[in-house]
Amino acid sequence: MTRTGLAVARFSAAAWVGAAALFVVTAVREVTYPGFDSLTKDELALLRFPAYYAFGFVLVGLAFLSAVWAGCMERESRRRNSLAAGLLGIALLLMGGDFVAVYSPMAKIITPPGQAHAAEFRSYHRASVWINVAHVGICAVAAMLLCWPARRADIAGRSFVE
Repeated sequence: MTRTGLAVARFSAAAWVGAAALFVVTAVREVTYPGFDSLTKDELALLRFPAYYAFGFVLVGLAFLSAVWAGCMERESRRRNSLAAGLLGIALLLMGGDFVAVYSPMAKIITPPGQAHAAEFRSYHRASVWINVAHVGICAVAAMLLCWPARRADIAGRSFVE
C-alpha cells in the first residue's frame, strides 16, 4: 500500500505541473490572439479559471495526502516524502490564497464580460501570475523529490517486473 500512495503522489504532483503548463500555454495564446475581442477574452477567463483551480486543488490535494501517507509508511525515504508533502501543503495554501484574495476579486472586475477593466485588474493579474509561478514551481520541486530514487541501488538493482 505504501507504494500505491507514493505512486499516486508522484502521478498527481507531476500531472498538475503538466496540466498547469498546458493551461498557461493555451491561455497565453488565447489572450494574445488578435481575433478575440475583450468580451471573448473575459468570457474565456471566467469559463477557464474555475476549472483550473478545481483541477489544481484536486491534483495537488491528492498529491499532498498521498505524500503524507507515503511519508508516514515508508522508512527509506520518509524525510524526502515528508519534505515533498510540506511543499505540496505550501502550494495548496498559495493556491487557496490566490483563489480567494486574487482570482475572486479579479473575476468580479471582469463581470459582466466585455466592459472596461478597473485599474486594479492589472495589479491583481500580476499578483496571480507570480503566485501561480510560485505554486507550480513548488509542485515541480515536490514532484522531483517524490520521483527521485531513494538509493542508487534502486535504479540498477531492481528489475521493472518485480
